[in-house]
Amino acid sequence: MKLSEYIKHQYDASFKEANFPFKIVQKKVKKGEVIYSYYRVGTKIYFLNEGIVETTIRFGDIEKTLSFIFENNFFCAFASALTGEPSTLQGTAITDCIIEEFTYRDYQKACEIHLLANKIGRIEVEKYYLRKFKREEAFLTKTTEEMYLDLINKNPEVIQKVPLKKIANYFGILPETLSRIRKRIDS
Repeated sequence: MKLSEYIKHQYDASFKEANFPFKIVQKKVKKGEVIYSYYRVGTKIYFLNEGIVETTIRFGDIEKTLSFIFENNFFCAFASALTGEPSTLQGTAITDCIIEEFTYRDYQKACEIHLLANKIGRIEVEKYYLRKFKREEAFLTKTTEEMYLDLINKNPEVIQKVPLKKIANYFGILPETLSRIRKRIDS
């Protein structure tokens, strides 16, 4: 779904693509391609039309998966965009993707004069916060098996499109452990 369709469906039924108060560029991104990288200042906001994106963080030689972004979601190096400091995160396409991008600066300017831009930003940040809170809560209150079942129930395509080692990394476990969990679930 294109961003204009998402806005029309979620926020304003009369919205038209021509109503965007800033330039939006649609891009095709190949599997494995980095969308935003470590140590660079985040200047763009992205909307995922098609595909799956992985957000990772690195410390030393270790890279951890923080999240998977699925279709019809915004994503970016948000802390970097807010602070102007280099990003500690990287966004990489796990599958071939189609994304739409616009600059954080243009979005900020639009929020000053467009109520709809302001509303969308507020609600999308609230959704992002809730996703992060629920992940944190799950790590404290659920088993890995329960978290895995939640992930595949909400996003069944993850099984076919995301490598086992990336899913295991997301849960902070070894791929062998995730294989055992999957076998238990299948039996």
